[in-house]
Amino acid sequence: MITFSRTMLVGGEFLGEKTLRFHGILEDNIYAMELQVEVGVDNGRILRIQGEMKRYTTPICPRAAEFLQKAVGISLREENWISKVNREVGQKGCQHFAEILIECGRCLDFAMIARAIAGARKENPSVSSQEVARSWVRNHPEAQGVCLSRPLTEGPHAD
Repeated sequence: MITFSRTMLVGGEFLGEKTLRFHGILEDNIYAMELQVEVGVDNGRILRIQGEMKRYTTPICPRAAEFLQKAVGISLREENWISKVNREVGQKGCQHFAEILIECGRCLDFAMIARAIAGARKENPSVSSQEVARSWVRNHPEAQGVCLSRPLTEGPHAD
């Protein structure tokens, strides 16, 4: 019998050409919290962030939302952005908020790829999603390391 379950969900929406808003949710048997994070598309910089604790364990937990503001200005393109988030948000505020923020950041490239696929499909409805995604990764060196950047001729998923 499952006695504990945790779900984390991240969704993203583009607010025009320059801003991407992530909505992240963490919910388990103990905690429930949400984040909204606005990120600059051109540089991955966190522009705005807010969080809400809906279910928590101690009366000081809601104060951790104040530490989210320490993440404003961090670029999700910086080499050590995850360490910065863990230090400024997780250690000083709330590790759960940090985990949601990190997952939102990990979704940046995939949101950009999804936008590229949607744009390509407007022009050509029969375009291959895989080819659009691979093309996007080839043209964006910051995305190197995501699974789509690996060649199809190597590894367990080779053609």
